[in-house]
Amino acid sequence: MAQAGKRGGHSSRTSEGGRTSKPRKNTRNSGGGPVAAAPTERLTSKLESRRGPVKVQLNTWVLASTEARLKWLVKDRGFTVTSVVDVALQELLDRYDVPPADPDGRIGER
Repeated sequence: MAQAGKRGGHSSRTSEGGRTSKPRKNTRNSGGGPVAAAPTERLTSKLESRRGPVKVQLNTWVLASTEARLKWLVKDRGFTVTSVVDVALQELLDRYDVPPADPDGRIGER
């Protein structure tokens, strides 16, 4: 019987759950010196946050049948899980007359 979660007796994760890192060799170019790192300006532009609404992480449990239907919708229609969940929650909140929140997630007093 195979053991779940084992890869031939070796795991690539540490006991804390993070990935183990392998030491890198000092790569050199044909001139014999270290390879120059990419300009930081180029890297920084890729890491800058995109302009848009503030998002927060939402973790929850759903029925297996709901997950199956969600996966089907995502695959068949090309939606993202985030967009489907957000639209569904917005429709439910509107139906129950929950007041709208500002872009930072604050609900004004009634």
